[in-house]
Amino acid sequence: MNSDLPLVNSEDDKLGRFSFATEIASGLVKSFKDNNESIVLGINGNWGSGKSTLINFIISEIERLSDENSSKIIVLRFNPWMFSGQKELQSIFLKELILKLENNKEKLKGISTKIADFLVHLNWLKYVHSGAGEIVADAKTFLEGLGKEKDVSKLKEDIDQILIKADVKLYITIDDIDRLTPSEITDIFQLVKLNGNFANTVFILAYDQGIVADALKRQFGENGKKYIEKIVQVDYTLPSISKQNLSRIFIDSLSSLFSEAELKEKINEFSDTIKLSPFIGFFTSLRDVYRFNNSLKLRLPSIYNDLNIIDFLLVESLRMFNYDAYEFVILNKETFVYQEKGTVRLNTPSDKGSVSNFIAQLTYDDITKQILNNLFAYNISGFFNSIDPHELIRGKRVCNTNYFDRYFNLQLSSFDIQEVVFENFINGDDLKSSLLTLDKVLAEKKLFGFLNWVEIKSKNSDVGKIKKITNLYLEFSNSVKFNKESIWARDSDYMTILRFVAQMLKRIPDLKDRREVIFNYFKTFKSDFSFSAFYISDTLKYTKNKLDDKGLSNSDFWHVLFDNGFEPLDEKQQEKFVKEIKRVQNLSSKSLLQNQVLDNDFLNEDELACILDFVKQNHSKFYNENFPLLITRDEDLIKLLWMSIKRSYMTANDQIGYQLATYQFFPGMNIKKIKSRISKMDIDSLPEDEKTVIQLFLKAYKDGFQEKRYYNIRTLDIMEY
Repeated sequence: MNSDLPLVNSEDDKLGRFSFATEIASGLVKSFKDNNESIVLGINGNWGSGKSTLINFIISEIERLSDENSSKIIVLRFNPWMFSGQKELQSIFLKELILKLENNKEKLKGISTKIADFLVHLNWLKYVHSGAGEIVADAKTFLEGLGKEKDVSKLKEDIDQILIKADVKLYITIDDIDRLTPSEITDIFQLVKLNGNFANTVFILAYDQGIVADALKRQFGENGKKYIEKIVQVDYTLPSISKQNLSRIFIDSLSSLFSEAELKEKINEFSDTIKLSPFIGFFTSLRDVYRFNNSLKLRLPSIYNDLNIIDFLLVESLRMFNYDAYEFVILNKETFVYQEKGTVRLNTPSDKGSVSNFIAQLTYDDITKQILNNLFAYNISGFFNSIDPHELIRGKRVCNTNYFDRYFNLQLSSFDIQEVVFENFINGDDLKSSLLTLDKVLAEKKLFGFLNWVEIKSKNSDVGKIKKITNLYLEFSNSVKFNKESIWARDSDYMTILRFVAQMLKRIPDLKDRREVIFNYFKTFKSDFSFSAFYISDTLKYTKNKLDDKGLSNSDFWHVLFDNGFEPLDEKQQEKFVKEIKRVQNLSSKSLLQNQVLDNDFLNEDELACILDFVKQNHSKFYNENFPLLITRDEDLIKLLWMSIKRSYMTANDQIGYQLATYQFFPGMNIKKIKSRISKMDIDSLPEDEKTVIQLFLKAYKDGFQEKRYYNIRTLDIMEY
């Protein structure tokens, strides 16, 4: 698989970025070798252009040159996007900086105290308040214990002198700035403005200038580009990657994806045709190439003998890069694929309904139209103008009706649900039967395929049927467990259902009607709530917060419930909707916690973790009364310990490691009391997984619950990273 992660090794560089990076690194090292200046350097490029890779190469080369010259450097890599959505980005950066400097005491004696005091006097403590989370609270405690020097300029001079005297260069990289909300982008640039003039300090910022300039303009009402120029002294703009380079990289990497000799041979056989295929035009960055390759890696090996490889690549490119056109082809199969009396309909100019004429009238972009022509109209060889259906069958072409479904059913694999099931589900009124259908496809691991085809087949259904289907999905979500199979749970069955809820809501034209669907769902709960009711209300509130921060985009999950097109939002309707969200959010969280106290299996671990933090923040007294009841039994305490542990993990070399730091414990978990209870347990009699949790806790306890210390879950050895 091609990773979307930035490159680290120069051997993997396919675009000559490493030589560009070495020039920048060499210039920085030479320029600042004999002076104590500071500088802010910007790396500008669009999404997927390789900014993160370039930063990795620059820092790697700086470290190499510094080692050669026996120069002392400290590197802080800060990625604010990892903390996006949290408040107090500046305070989080402050803590990261202080921790980095504290870990380099031998190089910079006393500087962390000076910088902390300096930041305090620049009014940074206004960002540190109760309720900002454990990370910010820790930073506040650290800062409040420091000396209070009053002269800010003197503090600045002291810090500069420490850096100069120690002859240490401080390199701070800040990546993925353009992924932040406008207010967060502003915070980052203000942060750099405050700290960008320390002696011997280099900031390296990575961003898309257009996105950042627009965000700054929205915040300050002035030219955003001019604002950037006030902060960034040297700007490097990454050139866009040419179509020729993208095509070369795609072809070079394609055959190397597969181990099957026959498949590699076929790809090599068609390489010249692939290079000229119109889908190459969809690639705008390496990220596009890697996404496409990863999809092929999963799909092509199992079907390449049954399909035409060139046609498959074209169809797959539509699915990946223009799903509307992909769906349009499925819904208009009879127009694109026509067969009568054993012959293929000829696409002649006299044929008023010819496929080529039909494609020409579509409003899709030129790349999509060319792909559709290659798939369904005549090609440059002219053979399609007079060919019989047998040639299409031998060529396994998508334009033959017998092969069409093979291409467009790939995402469903062995999906074989009868048409009558879809008909009854979309157009029938038997709620119980429809829910049983969903239960069945879930049990057979066909949920995504089924919901995907319901969406496609209901394309022309009226609004009433769309509402009915959406209500069905919401009802069904009550019975499906929320499991974090990935870090954000995006791949779980539960999230699959909610994604299709959002997709269906988009097909209801009126915003008020869309919200009415959610209102009606919430009304089905009187006192006992499902976890889904809480999760939907909680994520809706998060979406509303993004709207208030002017950070809401079309890609956000519940954007459809806060988008009124070109019409302004009705304030009364908005107020009513938000009020209902908060009502359900508060009632459901307390109801769920009460039910968990009565039945410790009511919620799974991921569901319980979601509600605990919310209840503590919003119903502290209620939380304090009920939380102790969750850990009365030893097995329940061990479960909460495991939930705390798995809040922070890392993977390296096919191994997984877990951290256990103080901030990971849920409020109400007294470490000393836990240690005392464990000392009274018969650990040897515990199941192996519970025993591992106890052993990891004791190991972390002995080590002082250090942050950034990860233990191999199998051996409990400290992992290197």
